[in-house]
Amino acid sequence: MDSTDLEVLKELSISNLTVEPHRMKATYRVTKSDGSEEENNLIYKYEEDVFDPDSAESLNLASMMAAQVAINYGLFCKKITFDGVYEEADVRFILDMIENTAREIYVNKFLFPNEFLLAPYDELEAVKQKRYCNAKVVFVNTKFPDAQPQWKFRESDKESVVILSSGGKDSLLTYGMMKELGKDVHPVYINESGRHWFTAVNAYRYMQENEPNVSRVWCNSDRIFPFMARQMPFIREDFASVKSDIYPIRLWTVAVFLFGVLPVTRKRNAGHVLIGDEYDTTVKANHQGITH
Repeated sequence: MDSTDLEVLKELSISNLTVEPHRMKATYRVTKSDGSEEENNLIYKYEEDVFDPDSAESLNLASMMAAQVAINYGLFCKKITFDGVYEEADVRFILDMIENTAREIYVNKFLFPNEFLLAPYDELEAVKQKRYCNAKVVFVNTKFPDAQPQWKFRESDKESVVILSSGGKDSLLTYGMMKELGKDVHPVYINESGRHWFTAVNAYRYMQENEPNVSRVWCNSDRIFPFMARQMPFIREDFASVKSDIYPIRLWTVAVFLFGVLPVTRKRNAGHVLIGDEYDTTVKANHQGITH
């Protein structure tokens, strides 16, 4: 078995983009090999108006936000369709990241020990390939054909910083450092639908009372990831009850939250977005001839 044996889904489509002043939604539809379909909605919700539904720029940003979860699944699909407003640079970014993430998942989730995998997928042999993404990636725009975003330089306030905040020590330390430096600091908390919010809620409540720039984004990506995991025949059915320091197969995760703070960053004209140390390693490694 090699990475081509992991192509278990006929198609994943990200479509039906809906953009409202304080919310965006997109449908994740999975078509299985037997032709049956299942779908779920990815949602981001804000405490303030951050989108202009009539603006091509807002539709473009929402489309990119909708795409991030799907970047994890190029290894497993015959086809992925992104239906939204995308520029050439967006297409290059998504294609590059899908290919890179497919290789990373192949090596780190299938060639290394992974307690979430069922046999025989836990015994794959390393096969070096020119391309690891199995999916044909297609970009269409069926809902907003008149939306044509144009890149333009936008002045931003370089003294204003948004901090992707989790309540963890990295983001709290970053917040304190920026405050001491006299910056205009905007901590933005991603309120996931899952248990991750438990680690953030105490810090968020404190900042609600003491930091006027605090903001919260509700996001249900923690429901979409398990939805996708349930479509994979090689993941054990009780994956949600397994206590582990790793996710079953996904690796492209931080960008889901990073893109989630961009609407607030854009509205507040902040010049920087700061995140905690999310690097597992800075070393480029090689596993049986495959770099990762």
